[in-house]
Amino acid sequence: MSSRARPSNPPSALVAGILMVAIAAVGFVTLMIRLETTREGYRLSALRDEIVRLEDENRTLRLKAAELSSHERLRALAPRYHLAPPANGQVVIVP
Repeated sequence: MSSRARPSNPPSALVAGILMVAIAAVGFVTLMIRLETTREGYRLSALRDEIVRLEDENRTLRLKAAELSSHERLRALAPRYHLAPPANGQVVIVP
């Protein structure tokens, strides 16, 4: 008599179920990571846009401050407010 190979038992339904749940979990985690990456990409893009806008606003405000404090403008406004250069003796230099 020759010994014949016995057929192996088919995998149980439990193993197949666990495998399906594991595959679904990995797929869900991958999807959530991609979603969060995309969300962060949009947030970074919005922050870059805001940085550009704020730099523009800063540049505009610096220019405005320079214009408002220019010597020519202040000299032109001085007579309106009764301002004049100091008279002799009004400036005291402390040694």
